[in-house]
Amino acid sequence: MLLIIIALLTGFYLLRSDTHSIIEAEEGVVDLGEWNIQEDGIIRLNGEWAFYWKNHGLLDEQHKEYITVPATWKSEKKYAGHGYATYKLEIKNAKKDAEYAIDITTLSTAYNLWIDGKKVASVGTPGKTKETTTPLYQPQEVYFTSEDTNIEIVFQVSNFHYRDGGIWETISFGTKEQIQEFTYKKLAFEMIIFGCLLLAGLYHVVLFALRRQNKSAMYFSLVCLIVCLRIVSTEDVSIINFFPQIPWGIIVKLEYLSFYTSVPLFCWVLYTLYPNHISKNFCRVFSVVSALFSTVVLVTTPNVFTHTNIFYQSLTLVVILYMTFSLLMALKAKQEGSLIVNICVLFLSITVINDILSVNSVVHSYKMSSIGLSVFIFSQSYIIANRSSKAYLEMERVTDELALLNRTLEDKVRTRTISLESSRDELEKVNVQLKNLSYQDQLTQIPNRRYFDEVFEQKWKYAIEKQIPIAVIYFDIDFFKMYNDTYGHEAGDKCLIDIATTIKETIKSFDGHIARLGGEEFIAVLYDIDQDYLESVCESCREAIESLEIKHESSPMKNIVTVSIGAAIIVPNENLERSQLIRVADESLYKAKENGRNQFYITYL
Repeated sequence: MLLIIIALLTGFYLLRSDTHSIIEAEEGVVDLGEWNIQEDGIIRLNGEWAFYWKNHGLLDEQHKEYITVPATWKSEKKYAGHGYATYKLEIKNAKKDAEYAIDITTLSTAYNLWIDGKKVASVGTPGKTKETTTPLYQPQEVYFTSEDTNIEIVFQVSNFHYRDGGIWETISFGTKEQIQEFTYKKLAFEMIIFGCLLLAGLYHVVLFALRRQNKSAMYFSLVCLIVCLRIVSTEDVSIINFFPQIPWGIIVKLEYLSFYTSVPLFCWVLYTLYPNHISKNFCRVFSVVSALFSTVVLVTTPNVFTHTNIFYQSLTLVVILYMTFSLLMALKAKQEGSLIVNICVLFLSITVINDILSVNSVVHSYKMSSIGLSVFIFSQSYIIANRSSKAYLEMERVTDELALLNRTLEDKVRTRTISLESSRDELEKVNVQLKNLSYQDQLTQIPNRRYFDEVFEQKWKYAIEKQIPIAVIYFDIDFFKMYNDTYGHEAGDKCLIDIATTIKETIKSFDGHIARLGGEEFIAVLYDIDQDYLESVCESCREAIESLEIKHESSPMKNIVTVSIGAAIIVPNENLERSQLIRVADESLYKAKENGRNQFYITYL
């Protein structure tokens, strides 16, 4: 959680210190007359630029148009995505002989930059045909000294290798010191996020290597590493700093592949956290779809696969809606960590939607998905670590209990060393006690959930082998909290013991097995029965509890203690999981409560 706070504070400090200008270019002119750039800060060169389509030479004012920046010429002027053009902007009322700078992220997809008639920078080779154009992504800062109070900025832009061309990112203008400071902050923030995600990814790779059953660690590590790859291949394209000779086409493929593969992996991460609320088939289908999109990226050129982005973005919005609904259901069911997951997924969804709209020139804002991804990933890291911590604490607790039992056993053995036979008998007795303790609920003296899970697994396999019905029954004492509040916990404990004993005797008469889940809930399993028999079992249990006539004056339904019963029955097969039958029985219990309580509800699968 500390890493989340650091990332957010760094990101928002970066945004706060960035451009705050309210000046926009109008008809190719930005007037700094009322803006003191040294005191008021960096400005964005957004607005109307002069635009000359298919012109890289002497500018013909008769063919001048105006185009909104940032945007592509296809979205603004409906020109073909492939072509070349010149952009011109005049900055008025600047300070003469002052040191200024321009921060340029990426343009599509090659350009020359001229300031006051001098060529000061270029990225790639802009040309008038595909053969004479070399595409390249290379963010840079251009520093220059103003020779007059008016500054003329000219971009000669060419694109023949991407779906759209033009100045599609905001260009920032400020003093040399301001641009340098802003650039350093952007790089520092990017490296903080990259480093944290890389460490998180490698850490969970080790966790998965040590325990291969931990699929959530595997998916989580892949997401972290892929997001790291996306960070260095987008925004400031930091990968160029490490591999200067990397081809432009490879960078674009990495950008698209990291997007197309990260979304299904996010789905699998969420599925491992909440498998009862997120469909496994949904994750499988979307993984296949993502694989098809990724294959198109691998086998085609940017001119082709970049057109798939809008379709995949639409599918991503569908995934966001489905996952949001599923996580809300998990929150409603009070699943562990569901609140923090919902908050972080909401934050991530907002940032992803913002970036989708920004990429398609619907809005002109900062790309925030890296912050959203970081918050989401670190929240998942917290949840996974929290679960591991709980498991470790539980292991320590069980170890301490076993150590205490072992000490007791040693004392008993030492006091009975008179004869070998008596020692053996005593040891066997203690072992039986240990086994009974591990399978017995200490309050009600009936079996616990551990015992039930083992019995249920045995009966499930037997039912599959013999192809006979198997049923699970849930019991819940109606308004038990009110009972505790009215009569006290001591009376509540006695009530639990009486009801547990009654249910145990009733279920045992039907050759079933009962266990206490915890609180006021109990569960039973029966097999080789039909539907009528199951109804008879449920009604017998309900009547037996009612016949105890335990007073419950605070009950809004009846002045005695009653139970609600939910059951499910099925003839199982190899394709079904045991948890499905338990889940349906649990749902039946809720339906029995919704129907008025003190009754049973059976679902026949």
